[in-house]
Amino acid sequence: MIEIKYITIEIALTYALLAFAALQVFYYMFFYMRLVFAKRKQPAENNQVPISVIICAKNQEDNLRKFLPIVLEQNYKNYEVVVVNDCSTDDTEFLLPQLQKKYAHLRSTFIKEDTRFKHGKKLAVTIGIKAARYDYFVFIDADCYPESADWLQAISNKFRNNKQLVLGYGGYESKAGMLDKLVRYDTLQVAMNYLSFAHAGLPYMGVGRNMAYSREAYMKSSRFTKHYHILSGDDDLFVSEIGRRHNTAIEISPQSITRSLQVDTFAQWCAQKRRHLTSSKKYRFIHKFLLALEPFSREMFYLFAVFYALLYVFAGWSHLFEFVVSAVALRFVLQHIIVGFTAKRLNEKGLFPYIVLFDIYLPLSTAWFFVQNKMRRNRQLRW
Repeated sequence: MIEIKYITIEIALTYALLAFAALQVFYYMFFYMRLVFAKRKQPAENNQVPISVIICAKNQEDNLRKFLPIVLEQNYKNYEVVVVNDCSTDDTEFLLPQLQKKYAHLRSTFIKEDTRFKHGKKLAVTIGIKAARYDYFVFIDADCYPESADWLQAISNKFRNNKQLVLGYGGYESKAGMLDKLVRYDTLQVAMNYLSFAHAGLPYMGVGRNMAYSREAYMKSSRFTKHYHILSGDDDLFVSEIGRRHNTAIEISPQSITRSLQVDTFAQWCAQKRRHLTSSKKYRFIHKFLLALEPFSREMFYLFAVFYALLYVFAGWSHLFEFVVSAVALRFVLQHIIVGFTAKRLNEKGLFPYIVLFDIYLPLSTAWFFVQNKMRRNRQLRW
């Protein structure tokens, strides 16, 4: 009787492991592999629609001084840069007129501080859109810069065939240390999700440091009113609301990549992640289901793989051993090939040795951040 019970447990454990391995293989084959084979075209100057670059800045004088000229010196004929000075208390208001003397296509507007009214980044984005002269908007943050002078051309190339929304990759500058590897791998993994999902016809988010959409798409949306009470969401919830298969494109050519300054401490990264997670509860059900299923199946895959290995060594269990080993090996080979090639395409270096470590850690940390957000009610989270 005991032997039969053990056999039943062994069979259940084996098939559970195979099921989670199959789910993981599905995600890598159906979603993530798309980024490996996505077409990369050189920017073509024959598709230069007029563009308004919108930058929201709150106490970003130093970053604007350093990075704004890079945005202003793009190889693009017809564009403007609109900087929204959002209640800055530094010398941003004096810096912008100085730069306007050199760059005629730089424009600025501002938001005055009102102690009776608290607002997040959505108001600054709205003000920037209202101030924009053109009907295509490209967004980048004040602490970001494009890696190429052809960044705007690469993004604008996607505004064709009725595309109204373009999602790009916004990475972080490389630094020394383990925190750098964690931040950049997390950024890469998030991008693999939203870019591959969009490529598969399921756009659900973008990043405000490198995305674009048309005035037509903005006017068709709720213009942030559906989620204005949530501090984040000016990028991901907008995409979730308006993005569809027919109107969304991704752009991951080398010329389209932007870089941002990294956080300095682990605590800052945790706070940043918690803030980003506040909007995910507003995603559509299919997005929430698929985004939850992948990390869940991932952690279960690792857990059951360890159990199976231990029981094989210490109890001699070997039900479907060759098949299990093949399935586990396939999952790891696919993961390392696809993550490695995607990292190379997005110019993320030095992450390959950390794939398994962060692959296990990040879903656990994300789950903990969700718990913290529930407990603290997000009172201190601001952009």
